[in-house]
Amino acid sequence: MAAWKLGPAIACGNTVVLKAAEQTPLSILYFANLIKEAGFPPGVINILNGYGKDCGAAIASHLDIDKIAFTGSTATGRQIMKSASVNLKNITLETGGKSPLLVFADAELEQAVKWAHGGIMSNMGQICTATSRILVQEDIYEKFVSMFKDTVNEVSKVGDPFKEDTFQGPQVTKAQYERVLRYVDSGKSEGATLAVGGEPFTSATSNGKGFFIAPTVFTNVTDTMSIYREEVFGPFVVISSFKTEDEAVNRANDTTYGLGSAVFTTDLTRAHRVARRIEAGMVWVNSSNDSDFRIPFGGVKQSGVGRELGEEGLRAYTNAKAVHVNLGSRL
Repeated sequence: MAAWKLGPAIACGNTVVLKAAEQTPLSILYFANLIKEAGFPPGVINILNGYGKDCGAAIASHLDIDKIAFTGSTATGRQIMKSASVNLKNITLETGGKSPLLVFADAELEQAVKWAHGGIMSNMGQICTATSRILVQEDIYEKFVSMFKDTVNEVSKVGDPFKEDTFQGPQVTKAQYERVLRYVDSGKSEGATLAVGGEPFTSATSNGKGFFIAPTVFTNVTDTMSIYREEVFGPFVVISSFKTEDEAVNRANDTTYGLGSAVFTTDLTRAHRVARRIEAGMVWVNSSNDSDFRIPFGGVKQSGVGRELGEEGLRAYTNAKAVHVNLGSRL
């Protein structure tokens, strides 16, 4: 995420103040050494550590800063917008998501299951674009759920993230670990069916410590449940069935978010039709969470403002200026 911002910012001639995430500062501090080693002049790239409420707020409200690019929660994005309004800063926000993944009856089921698994369980589910709402056409719903559960059990090996055969490591913080478990309790109390996981994973380490959670799957989920509507940000997915294309699209759009989305079908006409109707900044057809540095990345609704990557990402760090030169019109 730092590279997505630093690259275009520096390429467009800006100097940068980069605040490391308070939960994961070491990677940026290591990167700071590489910046110095590469020979960047002092003051071009500046690294700060600190809590968002203090350090981040100071950056957002500073009168000498003209641009803010932020990746994080929607709630924090709102606060940044308020603070940045002090001098009408240019802002790019990439915030929360509850991305839908639609599987139609004509889809290649095995591929849909594999992509759906990776779309939510990768990186411990801590991906803003994670396709955490899976909507499956009723004709294939039961078969999809069965295959998805099998894939979770076979692929999602929880353990030491430094081991080659580990698929899922711990959640990033204790707070996030506890948040996921609260949503497990919420799903149970609201009447959803816990199909897989939903508990701490205590055998990942020899001492039983660490913020590990068994990959969690809920079925028989309704649209009013909090686990369907709210971003969990963990290895946590809900699977529901639909009858018609219209129903699938309407339910996919029934959210305050609009970051990513996925459509699985062998009917290319349907794929384009559904992609056009889905309210999201990105639509993957027969895949999930594909990205390329040449393709714009960003959301609509409460999933953000602006775009990163591609030409759109470069424009975010420039201002258009019109210069009118009179070459001969005399008054």
